[in-house]
Amino acid sequence: MFDKKVRDPYVTVNPCRLCTPLGASIAFRGISKCMPLIHGSQGCATYIRRFLISHFREPVDIASSSFSEETAIFGGESNLMDAVNNVILKYNPEVIGIATSCLTETIGDDLKQMIFRLKNKVPVALIPVSTPSFKGNHVIGFHDTITAVVKYCCVEKSTSSKVYIETPILSATDLRYIKTLCGQFAIDPVLLADYSETLDGGVWEEYTPIPDGGTPVSVIKEAASPDAVYIDMGNTRGKNAGTYLRETFGTTYCKLDTPVGIEATDLFLKMLSYVSGKKIPESIKKERNRCIDTYIDAHKYVSGIRAVLFGDEDMVPSMAAFCCEIGIEPVLCASEGKISDEIEKKIASEKRENIKVVEDADFDSIEQNVKDLKPDIMIGTGKGNHISIKYDIPLVRVGFPIHDRFGASRILHCGYDGAMGLMDSIVNVLLSRKQENIPDGYSYL
Repeated sequence: MFDKKVRDPYVTVNPCRLCTPLGASIAFRGISKCMPLIHGSQGCATYIRRFLISHFREPVDIASSSFSEETAIFGGESNLMDAVNNVILKYNPEVIGIATSCLTETIGDDLKQMIFRLKNKVPVALIPVSTPSFKGNHVIGFHDTITAVVKYCCVEKSTSSKVYIETPILSATDLRYIKTLCGQFAIDPVLLADYSETLDGGVWEEYTPIPDGGTPVSVIKEAASPDAVYIDMGNTRGKNAGTYLRETFGTTYCKLDTPVGIEATDLFLKMLSYVSGKKIPESIKKERNRCIDTYIDAHKYVSGIRAVLFGDEDMVPSMAAFCCEIGIEPVLCASEGKISDEIEKKIASEKRENIKVVEDADFDSIEQNVKDLKPDIMIGTGKGNHISIKYDIPLVRVGFPIHDRFGASRILHCGYDGAMGLMDSIVNVLLSRKQENIPDGYSYL
C-alpha cells in the first residue's frame, strides 16, 4: 500500500487550492449566454477575472454585488438586486449564474430566498450555487455548479436520447477534441460545461459582451430522460448531477476516468461505441497505433524516471495512471483534494508501493517532499515553478492554472493525440536537461 499523508492542519503555507467561486465561474462560462455574478466583494470578482485571463488569454467579465462594510453587517439583498439589474442592462444575458463568496456565507445571506423573491422581477434565469471557499476548492465549485445548473434545468421528464458529458476542468482544446472523438461515432455530445469557445474564441470584429458558445439551457433540460446518457469523468463525487438525473428521471449514468493515456481512452471509446452502436473507426485505431509506437520509441528516455505530480484532484490521479503506463515512477502525488481512493483504483498495487500520497497539500508540504525525494521531474501546474527553480528540477506544465507559459488553453491532455503530446513534452524536457550537462552539445540523444 502506498504511503498516505495529510498535511498538518494548523497552518497553510502557499496554498495549492484555488477559491470555490472561481471554479463556479468557469462552469458558468460554459453555459450559453450566461454571465457569472459573485455575490460578495468586488475583490473576489477581480481576483477571479485576473486568474482566468492569465490562463486562457481571453477577456473575462465577472460581475459582482460589490459588498461594502455596511452590506457585510446588514446583508446584501439590495446589492444583489442592483447587480442583477445592472448585468441585464449592460450584458443582456439569458442566464445569470450567482455564486456566493466566503463573506456572504459567513454573514448568513440566504441566497435561495433572495433568488425566490427576485426571480419574478427579472426577465432572465437566475441560477444560484453555494460556493464558500472554506468548504472546498475550485474543483468542488466547478462540479457543484454543474449540479446546480442540472437541477435547475431538469425538472420535467424529457424524451431526448442525447449524450451528456461532464468533464473535469480541462483545456479548451481538450473539450473540442472530446467533441471530435464523439463526432466520429455520429454522436453530437452536450458538454457540461462547454467553455471551448467562450474561453478560447477567435478575434472579434466588434466587442461582444458575452462571447458566443456554451451549452444552452434548453439543451440541458433534455437530460431529464430515461433515453439520455450522462457520462461523468474525473473523480467519484457524491450528490452529483449524474446521480440526480438517474434517481429522478432514470437517465443512464456512467462514471468514467478522464481519457488521459491509452487505457483510459480505450474505455471512453468503448463507451462511445456501445452508446452509438458503431464500431471504432479505423482512423482512431491508426491513431492508437501511432500512440503505441510513440510509447515504444520514447520508453528508453522515460523508463525509471522518478516524478512528483501535483495539481487538482481530477488531474493528479489521471496523470499518475498515465505516468505508470509509460514507465515513469510517481514518487509523490500531491493535491489539495482527496486523491488516495482514485489512485488506488487507477494504479495496480505493485506500482503503488513506492508512491507517497499527500492530500490537503500546500506548496510548502510539496517542497519538503521534493527536497527529501529528489525526483527527476515535476509534472503539474505552473504554480510549482518556484520549487522547480529552487531545486533545479524540470517542470512539465499540465492542468489548471498555468500563468507562466503561453498556450495553456491549447494543451491537449486527452485521447491518443493527447498522450503522444504529453509524452513528447516530457521526453523533450528530459532531453533538454541532459544536453545542458553535455559540454560539446551532442546533437543525437
